[in-house]
Amino acid sequence: MPEPIVPDAGPEFGAHDYEILFRPLTMPHEANIRAIAASPLRVGDVYTIGRAGRLYDLVVQEISRQKSGHWNARCEVTDWP
Repeated sequence: MPEPIVPDAGPEFGAHDYEILFRPLTMPHEANIRAIAASPLRVGDVYTIGRAGRLYDLVVQEISRQKSGHWNARCEVTDWP
């Protein structure tokens, strides 16, 4: 069973209410980005982020919505070239 996704301890992501959740770097590269008030991401969007001294691309694979009003974007994480 894979380890649960845990919140990154980094600073807030901009002035919006985005939250980025990563699996440990030793696990398959997947991340979730979620929010309530911020505009939802779109499937196929690509975002470049820095973590642990490296750059990674997050490619949005799937969007889901919760009854609570949150949306969640499941992203594939790839090493930056």
